[in-house]
Parts: sequence; C-alpha cells; structure tokens
Amino acid sequence: MNNSESGLPEPLLLQRAIASSHNGITIGRVDKGQIPLIYANPAFYRLTGYGPEDVIGKDCRLLQGTQTEQAGLTTLRAALRQGTQATVLLRNYRKDGSEFLNELTVSPVLNDSGALTHYVGVQNDVTARENAARAIAALNLSLAQRGEALQLANESLRSFSSSASHDLRAPLASIKGFCAALRKSVDAPGDSRAEHFMTRIEVNAQRMEQLIEALMELARSTASELSTAPCDLSQMAREVVEALRSASPALEVAVQIEPDLSAEGDPALLRSVLQNLLGNALKYSSKTPDAKVHFGREPGACGEPRFFVRDNGAGFDMAGAGTLFGTFQRFHAEAEFPGTGVGLATVRRIVTRHGGVVSAESAPGQGAVFYFTLGTPRG
Repeated sequence: MNNSESGLPEPLLLQRAIASSHNGITIGRVDKGQIPLIYANPAFYRLTGYGPEDVIGKDCRLLQGTQTEQAGLTTLRAALRQGTQATVLLRNYRKDGSEFLNELTVSPVLNDSGALTHYVGVQNDVTARENAARAIAALNLSLAQRGEALQLANESLRSFSSSASHDLRAPLASIKGFCAALRKSVDAPGDSRAEHFMTRIEVNAQRMEQLIEALMELARSTASELSTAPCDLSQMAREVVEALRSASPALEVAVQIEPDLSAEGDPALLRSVLQNLLGNALKYSSKTPDAKVHFGREPGACGEPRFFVRDNGAGFDMAGAGTLFGTFQRFHAEAEFPGTGVGLATVRRIVTRHGGVVSAESAPGQGAVFYFTLGTPRG
C-alpha cells in the first residue's frame, strides 16, 4: 500500500497499526547484554498495569518478579544470545502483583549491515487457555486412573466370581450327594419327618444353586468385556422362548414375536436380557386364562426404537417400582411364583452398559410391560 492509498504517511500508519493491536508489543534496544525498552503499545500497558514511566528505558525482565528460573527463560536467553527468534511461555506479574501466563514471541531486528540492534516482543495473555488445558489434562489423568481402577475391579470381580462359583458349588454338591446317599440308606415312609427333612434339604440346595447361577450372571453382566455385533433380536427371542417351553412343556402361553427386530450390541448379554424379560413374562402369565406375551418395538419419546415385552399376567403394584430393578427384590411370594429376584437387576445393568434405559408399567392382575432402549455401548 503506498502513501496515497492509505491517506497517511507510512511511518504514521505503522505506528497506528501497532498501537491498535490487541497484543502487547514492545521494542527493546540491544545494549551491552541488556534490552531496555524504547517503545510499548497501549495493549502492553493494559496487560501489565505498568505505565511508560515504569518501563521505558528498563529491561522487560521486570515482569518476571522473583520467577527467574523458569524453563521458558532458558530458551529465551539462548535466543537473545544467538540473535534468533523464539516463542516461550512465561509466568509474569503485573504491577499490582497479580500473575498471568504470557506467551512471548521475540524477533531480532537487524540494521543495513546485518548487525542486531533491536528486539520486537509480542505478548499474549494465555492464562485462560493454559488453565483450561491443565484442567483438561487433570481430568484426562483422573479418567485414566479411574479406568485403571475399574479394570482392576473388574479383574478382581471376575476372579472372585470364578472362585466363588467353584467354592460355593463344591460344598453344595456335597450336601446334595450326602442327601441322596442318606435317602438310599434310610427306608423312610413318604409321610415321615425324615422324608420331609430330606426333601427340604434337596429343595433348598436346588434353590441355592439357582441363586449362585443368578449371581454369577449378574456379575458377568458387569465384568465381561463387551463384544458388539448386529443382533437379530427376533430370532434370538424365538430361540429363548423355544428353550423356555422345552424346560416347561406344560406352559401354555401364546407368544407373539414381531419380525425384523434388530440392534447393535453384545449378543450374549442381549440374549440374557431377553431370557430374563421373556422368562418373567411367561412365568407371571402362566396362571392367567388365555395368557399372551408380546415382544415388539415402538417409537420412544424422542423417536428412538423402544423394545417391549408385554404380558397379561399377574402384574404388580407400581407403588413399589422404585426397587423393581434392585437385587433380590420380589413382588410375589416364592410359593406363588418361584425366582431369585436377580433377573431384573441383571437386565438393568446390561441395558445401561448398552447406553439405554429400562422401565416398566403394571397394575395388579392387569399384566406388565417392560420397555428398554439400546444406545451406544459403553464398554
């Protein structure tokens, strides 16, 4: 741009451009190892709180206060000795003593003979940027540490589950075995107290075995690694229902499974969700005339796919729904509908790990419907 185009003499245009900069700009003269300032723009005074009478003729190191051993100063001093450019981060202090982080760039100015005569310094207050970066770094470190702790906890849980499964099942098998041996060695009438006691031992041993398996399933729902893949939930549900019918041939419940229900998730864990929800629906509707179970999908509140398992069975009172997905929570007597009270807790953990939510609606004698969504698996 020439003088006529700018409307201002070039030196005045340059002066106004530097004065209008939002970054602090200083010019220092090289003088026997010192660089006393001969100019500072208004932004520098605003940044530091100093006035011209405080800095002109003085070295800019006055901003360092007592912090004269900073890492950035080593780089800066080397650049000044060598007459090269450098950008460093310094901890500086304003006139009132308040601290700020200064991103300083110094550039050498040479005369016509190539000799170093001055330095131009550009100061930028990056306190907010650096504090944010440090906060993010601290958060990442905390997350990494939590991840390591979670991994260790999961490994410990897997180890405990394996050990507990073996250590609990071994004495249980002994109890069942000795009870069977006792039954063979004792010729007790069917209505005797001895027969009653042996039957009770066998029934409770069987229940304990079911509880152990339910707890192991609950542990696996949290501790196992997620291995996601496209899942055909319709086919999975058909297989689950077929297995449930094989285990209970007398079960007479009409089951409707909508076609083409699919999702992304861990196949083993999603199968567990369907086993628990469909198993409960079949169980709690088994005493209902014309019992029906329906597995399908509908749009959720935000249009997301929401799967459901609906039955017209015994239902439950929603007044206690706050504990519905807790461990060992039951709404019906064991004699009426046997179970462990762990299945729905397992369902909630699996659905949560898949980034979804599970909920229920019911009323006594009017059946129940369980809804679940599947979002992005969380690992």
